[in-house]
Amino acid sequence: MPTIMSSNTERWENGMPKFDTLIKGGTIVDGTGSPRFVGDIGIKDGIITDIGAGISGDASDVIDGTGKIVAPGVIDAHTHYDAQLHWDPYATNSGWHGTTTIGVGNCGFGFAPCHPQDRERYMQMMETTEQVPVNAMRTALGWDWVSFPEWIEHLKRVPKGVNVASYVPLNPLLIYVMGLEAAKSRPATAEERERMKQELHAAMDAGAIGFGFSYQGEHNTHIDCDGTPMPSDTMSREDILALAEVLRERGEGSIQALVDTPGARFGEIALEVARVSGRPVLHNVVIVNDFLPTYHEEVLALVDKAREEGLEIFTQTLTTRGWNEFKPMDWDIWNIIPEFREFTFAGDRAAKVAKAADEDYRTRLRNVYRPELLAPAGGPLEHYVLNDACGVAPWNQYEGKSVGEIAAAVGNRPTIDVFMDIVVDTNADSDFLVAEGMSFDDEKVAQVLKHPFTIPGTSDGGAHVKFWAGGQYSTDAIIWMVRETGLMTLEEMHYKLSAVPAEVLGLHNRGTLAAGQAADLFIYDYEALDYPRLKYEIAHDLPDGDWRRVCKPQGIERVMVNGETTFVNGTECTGATPGRLVGSGGADMDEQLMHPMAIAAE
Repeated sequence: MPTIMSSNTERWENGMPKFDTLIKGGTIVDGTGSPRFVGDIGIKDGIITDIGAGISGDASDVIDGTGKIVAPGVIDAHTHYDAQLHWDPYATNSGWHGTTTIGVGNCGFGFAPCHPQDRERYMQMMETTEQVPVNAMRTALGWDWVSFPEWIEHLKRVPKGVNVASYVPLNPLLIYVMGLEAAKSRPATAEERERMKQELHAAMDAGAIGFGFSYQGEHNTHIDCDGTPMPSDTMSREDILALAEVLRERGEGSIQALVDTPGARFGEIALEVARVSGRPVLHNVVIVNDFLPTYHEEVLALVDKAREEGLEIFTQTLTTRGWNEFKPMDWDIWNIIPEFREFTFAGDRAAKVAKAADEDYRTRLRNVYRPELLAPAGGPLEHYVLNDACGVAPWNQYEGKSVGEIAAAVGNRPTIDVFMDIVVDTNADSDFLVAEGMSFDDEKVAQVLKHPFTIPGTSDGGAHVKFWAGGQYSTDAIIWMVRETGLMTLEEMHYKLSAVPAEVLGLHNRGTLAAGQAADLFIYDYEALDYPRLKYEIAHDLPDGDWRRVCKPQGIERVMVNGETTFVNGTECTGATPGRLVGSGGADMDEQLMHPMAIAAE
């Protein structure tokens, strides 16, 4: 059994309680992979000062952890909470499920650097690609920054209930230096490339953890608001590698690269970036998909190949029992088929309904559609389940049935026509469920999660809020892989959920429970841990009263960020905002991000 990690056992220090918080008798899973043990944790000034058995000392808050798991806070490296933080300091859904640190700026999307004249365009991009409602952004962002260092200063001022690590997103960087049209149509000039490198240096000096980008050519489901690819998807490889050289020069930072999806395989670019940068590269994405049974094996083979070469490649998993619930107005994952993009970009509700009713459009769609084309995008149209027909006959009698089943029941009509009839008759307000984009194959998912260079996650938190909520991935992983199947130990799982992402992101004082580490943790009832399945809750909590889909936890009794409690009993918020901006430069950068004026004075 571990012993107390601090030699000072006095009950008081300088006339004050020794601890701000003392957790007594919890089952501690420290995130290192070491065996769990029953013990205590003492916290002072946001730091774990003591951990072990039999800790004594007074505390302002004593928590009885008897029978509960005490684990390091989840580090959710792949989110899009860049905007949502401005109206939701806790980055929910993730913050409810034990996440204490998030990464933003992923996939090349974000808001800095940005010239004032481009602000509206950036928000339109974020709405089109990540489905962050533009009205919410217009209401909440404030836009008191231009450069990336100014964005960092802005994030410091934003109240935060989670810690935030920010990549430099390459789409804004390209547009900032080259202009939108040039960024979409040609490589950078030598002068522009040098300026981008200087901007990245300045961003890293200010606290960025590296840069994030997507590189999917014409095949990304992330389509710009004008229907064309995003700049980074078609940018010059030489421009990407030039930015990778910056991290090599600095000897710090990491790179997030969305380069592999079932519909677009560009994994080799991740290896090129790792060779040039010499830094950790977080490859996206590895999934287990029953329609594409070898995809996950191919991605893991790529990672193994990179490691044999000495490259520091990790790949992030999308291996959760997740699902989508959507209205045709909001759904865009089918954009991998160009004809479906016509519906996505048709315009407002009336225009989309008119498109769905147009016989010429339907004919073209029938001619190109094959079920396997949507296998990488949540599953084929035939498998979409009709959740809600809005009371419209005859479709309301088929609620709970798939579109394929409905098509058979109404006389074997073409699937395309049945689906579009439902869209037209319900004014595009019908609601569908699709849960086949990710496999529920226990053994295959365990194979992916147990691989030494995978990281659970890809929650996409903050994105796709009209049809997706992924922040419960950590809760699901514990339930599925540990409690239900026994294919992983709890020690293995918490190592994966916290310590490994901390390593990749360069967060040197987070991810494990040990003396001197930040007191980011959550306490939960292992047997009671749960979440609703295949049914999101609707929350009308966006700045303008707009709605999103959410998934709340059960059995999580307390979440603590930097030693302060943010949630109790699942979703009861304390109102505390102890989150910090965190960097990848170790203690010095953490101190600079916390106390910039003091560092400048030195």
